[in-house]
Amino acid sequence: MTSHIAVAEGAPGPTLVLDADRLPGDRDRLSAALGRMRLSLEDAGYGPILKFALVRPSPLPGYDLDYRFVQGLARDPRKFAFDSGCGHSLLAAAATGTAEGPLRVRVLNTGEEAVCERARDGTHTLHLLPGAELPLPRLLPTGRATDALITDEGVLLGSAVRFGNPYLFVDAADLGLHGARALFEAGSAALARLERLRAAARVVLGLPAGSLLPKVAVVSAGRQGRLAARSLTEPGWHPAFALTGLACLAVASAIEGTVPHRLARSAGCGTDSVLVDTPSGTVPIDLETAVAAGGRFRRLRRVGIGGRRVRVLRTDPRLPWRVHATA
Repeated sequence: MTSHIAVAEGAPGPTLVLDADRLPGDRDRLSAALGRMRLSLEDAGYGPILKFALVRPSPLPGYDLDYRFVQGLARDPRKFAFDSGCGHSLLAAAATGTAEGPLRVRVLNTGEEAVCERARDGTHTLHLLPGAELPLPRLLPTGRATDALITDEGVLLGSAVRFGNPYLFVDAADLGLHGARALFEAGSAALARLERLRAAARVVLGLPAGSLLPKVAVVSAGRQGRLAARSLTEPGWHPAFALTGLACLAVASAIEGTVPHRLARSAGCGTDSVLVDTPSGTVPIDLETAVAAGGRFRRLRRVGIGGRRVRVLRTDPRLPWRVHATA
């Protein structure tokens, strides 16, 4: 399989798409191989590449592709995180394939399913599916719509929701950020406070110290019928908004009692679609749910985000040079 460097619209950086069958299986040897690749690509003038998509044809009936995402850490080219997903990298991997029609993908990191579709105009749509229809409250990892987060600044309420990735959603107003402009212009002070809130959320969720999870997003009621939101990435503020984060935000806005649900209702957002203003523009998100016969809660079927363009920056069977091997 040929390797590719591709970047999806809105991504903080390009993705290196690799054949998983040509890479080591255990994490230590894989990290060493990916670290050599990072350094080789930087020496070749590609700049830092922090996103890696490991793909292979899926052995399971009904799937076209198995996909695993690896996140490089900006502070150390030898360090990687293996426990999160990335929608931008998934689209980058899907766009470099040759399959016609919808591509059904098994997301190995997080257990969801995805369907990637390419339109006639060249844009791509990402559909994320839970694998089995789940009652929306099942996506609250603590079983609560809001949790108290304790830091040196005091107590702040946030909502932890898990779909694609676990996310912590906080109200921008609770950080003193009122309106989309204040949110999008917030700098390092707000960023540092969000990292402290992430640390507090790890305690609540039982996650290890230093993990990149949960992902963190700040949400505000925007213009009529819209939310405004901004998220963190590795490292710092995301230049747009993570696609997995947008999907999780749409799901959270449909779960009664969460921070996004309260803000969506106050902004007059719909229940089957959400418009989100991000630092790079407005993104429409489709949300498909259903109520089972006699069911108390809506069940999640699908979240869709369309209109994404992908640029393939380089395609080369020898890429990355000297280091794309299992040895």
